[in-house]
Amino acid sequence: MQLTITSPEEQHILKAAWFEIDTPAGNFVIHAGHAPTILTLLPQSTITIRLKSGKQETIKAPSGIVHITRKYSTIILGD
Repeated sequence: MQLTITSPEEQHILKAAWFEIDTPAGNFVIHAGHAPTILTLLPQSTITIRLKSGKQETIKAPSGIVHITRKYSTIILGD
């Protein structure tokens, strides 16, 4: 799945196998084909991303919104 991460400073486009986020509604692991959803991130949470290459990355998220479709997802990070 294509994962776009946008912050006020930059934008990254990744090929992700899955990613994990923490929200006020709980913890979610998002795979390709996930039901379309819009979620808010818990402040100061960590996003874990498993790339298609097998490498795993983590990102600190001060705040943000996640837009999920069946083919791609976008994480918009706040300040």
